[in-house]
Amino acid sequence: MNTIVKTLYIILGGTLLLSSCAQEEAPIVRTEGNDRRIIFHSSLPEVTSRASKIATTLDYFYMTVFDESDNKLISDGKLIEYVDSLQINKTAGSDTYISDNCVWPVPGQESDRLHFFAYYPTLNDGASLVNATSVDESNKTVSYKVKDFQVAPDIADQIDFVTAYTAGSMDDNQFSGIALKFRHQLSRIEVKVKGSHKSCDIEIAGVQIVNALMNGAYEFQTAETEDGKWQNTSPDTAKYIFREGDAIVKVGADPVSILGKKIGDSDNCAMLIPSTYSAWDYTNDAVNSGKGLYLNVLLRIIDKTPTAGKGKVQYPYFDRSQGLNAMDIPREYFAVVKATSVISKRLYKNGNNYFTDEYFTQPYSLASGEEIIEFGWAALPIAGEWEPGYIYTYTLDYTSGIGLHGPEVIGNVSPKAGDPIISDKIGVSVSVNEWQGLNGSTTHTVEVPGA
Repeated sequence: MNTIVKTLYIILGGTLLLSSCAQEEAPIVRTEGNDRRIIFHSSLPEVTSRASKIATTLDYFYMTVFDESDNKLISDGKLIEYVDSLQINKTAGSDTYISDNCVWPVPGQESDRLHFFAYYPTLNDGASLVNATSVDESNKTVSYKVKDFQVAPDIADQIDFVTAYTAGSMDDNQFSGIALKFRHQLSRIEVKVKGSHKSCDIEIAGVQIVNALMNGAYEFQTAETEDGKWQNTSPDTAKYIFREGDAIVKVGADPVSILGKKIGDSDNCAMLIPSTYSAWDYTNDAVNSGKGLYLNVLLRIIDKTPTAGKGKVQYPYFDRSQGLNAMDIPREYFAVVKATSVISKRLYKNGNNYFTDEYFTQPYSLASGEEIIEFGWAALPIAGEWEPGYIYTYTLDYTSGIGLHGPEVIGNVSPKAGDPIISDKIGVSVSVNEWQGLNGSTTHTVEVPGA
């Protein structure tokens, strides 16, 4: 039986307009012509955060500034920061951002042309900003980096990362202000499911995006219309496993997100480091030593054919006759309210007992109207180029098949990694929408061979 998994990439890219700056010296009180505080303006189409919904304006951002013409700001072959990681706050009742510690240099004492590097939000624990400027006898290079940037492994904790660069002077920008064009530096990934399988019902309780890049170094852009660059990145797993209050997703005709509750009116998403990804080669590299990309969907399959087996759970396997490894396949457990399919608690099994923690110290007793439901993983190899500032929506069509046993299934006896669960190999078609702003789009379609 052939499985058709239609992978829909809806690509959205955006430019976020903002403004910024900063300096550590006593401010001059504003008068008609002598106020040296730098003015910033903000226009923000969308910044996405699971924690703070969707923001259309920022209350603050962070700014580092370099003055390449001030020879007093040179040490050990580098430019010293003119302003270092200053938080710039929005002025109450206004669309401007001004800080008393962010001012233009005194005219005539040094150059007033400054290089501005702005970012939002604050960096995660472990990440640090790196002064990457260089100075020699004939040249000064302005550059700025983030070291040890980390993407949260739990998709619910992932947040947007936007940065901007520009240069400006007091002569040109004292009254008009500095406009920073913020750009998304991560790729946004959505996962949806649809399809009514002819022989079974499918229920889903989570998803993993395996071998996506999730940590590395980031180099800021040094032109307003460019993206930054990611370096020294390494792969890991992003995941959203359903939690308290989430309802088990029953796959049907209409596409439904499997990344938890919505963000406002938008579908939920992961935010991951851009790169070009090759798919897990399940035929020639079943253990995935090449770290190919794949989705791992947490599901269970229930027979709906009009036979004696109707209503029986077909996957995860419960019968060793289905294969010698059948009972060793990775599983997840949930306490679920029968009437609503809403999850009460994620559980961990030890022997015949269930616990609310993975260390088996907190036993769980089912409440009235609850049941324990068991799920297993089904892998779907995917590939593609993720660019910063784009949204990729994968829509998985379960009309004909389920997926494969993933690389985590160890051994050479059936079922083994790369074997179909209840399907043949997976075909993929790709539809691409590139967002050109709030008022325009283009569309084309690319056919991709089966994985």
